[in-house]
Amino acid sequence: MSTRFIQQGLFFFGIAALVIGCIEPPDFNNTPAISSPTVTSYPAFDDFSQIPKDSVVISVRFQDGDGDLGLSVEERTKDSANYRQWGNYELKTYKFVNGKFEFVDLVVLNKLFFPRLKPDNKNSPLEGTLDFSQSFLRSRNTKLVPVKFAVRIRDRKLNVSNVVETDTISIPLN
Repeated sequence: MSTRFIQQGLFFFGIAALVIGCIEPPDFNNTPAISSPTVTSYPAFDDFSQIPKDSVVISVRFQDGDGDLGLSVEERTKDSANYRQWGNYELKTYKFVNGKFEFVDLVVLNKLFFPRLKPDNKNSPLEGTLDFSQSFLRSRNTKLVPVKFAVRIRDRKLNVSNVVETDTISIPLN
């Protein structure tokens, strides 16, 4: 190997290390923040009964300064009193009736959880996209109803994020 090749390689790695060392982690608030909600619906079939259903995927961007988002199964059990009303992911459904949106209490959405997003327990910023999927079965009694969803999350210190609303879509409801 030539000395020149080795020198160029060391120079490249030295510059790369310098650039990486100069990058500062983002400065997010320790209270989670969510934004950019999207909602997508696609037709599917129930795995067991083969009844038609609409699968809905709701995505939100998140940022959290200390990265303490999500709960393990053990934490859900241990801290159940803290999450009695709505878990760590809240999804409210509003259907469009007579020119306005009205809250619909869908029992299946009352207490939702998402898993730990950062298993290493390091106190450092975290950002990304959180996806939630829910299916709505179709039957003779259901009709397509325009709805929108409101989302908020909370971290392990029980800091609650802002609320974001999705665009309106139509899903089957009784």
